[in-house]
Amino acid sequence: MKWGIICKPSKESFMIGEKIYEKLGEAILEYKIAEYMGKKGYSMKEIGKMADSIIIIGGDGTILMTLQQVSKPIFSINTGRIGFLTEVEANEYEKAIDEILKGEYYIEERMKLKIFLNGYRLPDAANEIAIHSASLGKILFLKVFINEQIVQDICGDGIIIATPTGSTSYALSVGGPIVEPTLNVFIIAPIAPFKHIASPVIVSADKKINIKVEKNAKISIDGLYIEDFKPNDELIVSASENKAYFIKLKDNFYKKIYEKIRYR
Repeated sequence: MKWGIICKPSKESFMIGEKIYEKLGEAILEYKIAEYMGKKGYSMKEIGKMADSIIIIGGDGTILMTLQQVSKPIFSINTGRIGFLTEVEANEYEKAIDEILKGEYYIEERMKLKIFLNGYRLPDAANEIAIHSASLGKILFLKVFINEQIVQDICGDGIIIATPTGSTSYALSVGGPIVEPTLNVFIIAPIAPFKHIASPVIVSADKKINIKVEKNAKISIDGLYIEDFKPNDELIVSASENKAYFIKLKDNFYKKIYEKIRYR
């Protein structure tokens, strides 16, 4: 198997990446760690084409950046802050790599969002698409349609449409529910709605979501890609044919909820 290695640009990440490279014997290195090691480097997109699977050393942000550019299975080691999407912590990486090399793992498939703006396809979202007012401090008026039927009429800071993977991220912070990551559903969560009866909604992923705004807005995809969204624009969100693939050692989703999200 050809492995790729992608690292958050930090000394801890690079040190772990170098040790994993030595353990694997060979791997395709992303530019940043390649420079640290004095070896040839490649872009994320190139690694996505060349490697069979990818080891990511970093946090949730590094994972989302990678998932926007690759479709190969990923295994992630946390050197970030929370690292909810990561599989193991930094001090567990040696044992984890040994298990993977023995074939003691499985691959978990998760949905992504497909997003069209005026017929033009934007990058897929692994976590969420968020729609905000383009004017800081101004209320945004928007309508939510599911299969062309209006479901919500919201005024507030905006709205989030999240995947189950993204249910523990931005959507959670605005009162959205935690959803098992392998389910095929959308979470539609208003951001600071003026009318507090506007509640998050869980929608089957076979539906098509359409958003209309009355004032200029901004679209954010996984916090990485920004696009203007105007009143006459057509925004359609549905389930993508592309998936995210996570290399898993065990089902630790509920353990992570307790350890990383619970109130302390």
